[in-house]
Amino acid sequence: MLGEILDTFRKQNLRKGAKERLNTLPEEFKRRASLSICQHLLHYLQSLPTPPSSLLGYIPQSEEPDTKPFYREVASSFPTLPIGFPRVEEKDLAFYLWMSKTLPGDAPVESPPDPAWEIGSFGIPSPSPSLPQFGKDIPWGDSSLVLVPGRVFDRQGGRIGRGKGYYDRFLRALRQKGIDVRAVGICFTIQIVEEVPRTESDEPIDHLITEEGVL
Repeated sequence: MLGEILDTFRKQNLRKGAKERLNTLPEEFKRRASLSICQHLLHYLQSLPTPPSSLLGYIPQSEEPDTKPFYREVASSFPTLPIGFPRVEEKDLAFYLWMSKTLPGDAPVESPPDPAWEIGSFGIPSPSPSLPQFGKDIPWGDSSLVLVPGRVFDRQGGRIGRGKGYYDRFLRALRQKGIDVRAVGICFTIQIVEEVPRTESDEPIDHLITEEGVL
């Protein structure tokens, strides 16, 4: 019990430190680093022995690496690869098929709202629930490449998110179905620490991609 309390306290401190470091990054650095991350992501996808059955991404928040150029390139270079984005439904993540090939922020401000997107939990753009849903309308298939955001990472597969456990529950459920999951954490190098405290409920990531490459 005491160990869990201490781990929670350590995670809170690591989140706070990461947020402070992220706030110091110049916008131009984030732009260049994000493009490098997208290039490393594309090379990682191209290097897989067999293509995944699905690519599950996320819409980055302002302080996170901008992965949107990667999604656009994948849609162009891998037109048959289903791409999904998440929305929070109660306490879980549900992924919906990206069909419009437009992303939040693509259209001019004065344009009508894109019906494929809506503002979801925590003010994050989320796909419309009217779209086909993975696991219901679309089968998961044999394998899935899952991009995982986070506040803090280490080089041993540890990750700290925002404290809600959405990705831990989602990855665990997917792995329990017997699906070959490649969970790839996305972050700036400044978000990496020596060691992240881990509990039984924390799901590991398989690889980590930063502006410096694949770790």
